[in-house]
Amino acid sequence: MLSFSAPSWRTPLNSVDSRRSNHEEGAAMGFGRAASLIVPRVYLSDAITAGDHDTLTRLGITHVISVLDYSPTIPILIPSENKLHIRLPDEFRADILSHLPETTKFITSVLADNETNKVLVHCMMGISRSATVVCAYLVASSGMSAKEALEHTQARRGIVCPNVGFRKQLDTYAEGFVASGHKQGSTKITRIGGDIAERIRRLKSLST
Repeated sequence: MLSFSAPSWRTPLNSVDSRRSNHEEGAAMGFGRAASLIVPRVYLSDAITAGDHDTLTRLGITHVISVLDYSPTIPILIPSENKLHIRLPDEFRADILSHLPETTKFITSVLADNETNKVLVHCMMGISRSATVVCAYLVASSGMSAKEALEHTQARRGIVCPNVGFRKQLDTYAEGFVASGHKQGSTKITRIGGDIAERIRRLKSLST
């Protein structure tokens, strides 16, 4: 079973490759199309960047998560087994919560499998859907709260702004770590998956 380690995130995350190029700085501030390095080996981008062979090669991307309501076009250098497609529209009523255990598990497994692996997470613009996925990974892997994860991601990519529905679902995802009685950063992913699924069922029953 996979379990998350709990590093002290404030110092290492603030020192992620401080000598970034002007192009990378622009991505962090939200200017132009580019991939933003959120934490070591985890990038966030728009769909056009994710489909650019040269960019993926330059960054050394080995795995891609696409969060789109249509089939993405990813360069053939990324084999099918290294891709995960979450079909989801960018609407505040869309259920992204039920996918977060899967995306978090994917990122965690990829990074643990090989220290040279790098993951790119993208949606259409790299603003809402994919940002929520990355924030959920930060919550699970580093002990951040949902608010801290969002603030950190926005600091690395200024255009990040999940819709209201996704923010609420990210809060629910983070609350699942507390509700399950596990400390953030050390929760077993299979337990979280079950807890989140149960919370989704409860929310749906209340809305009917």
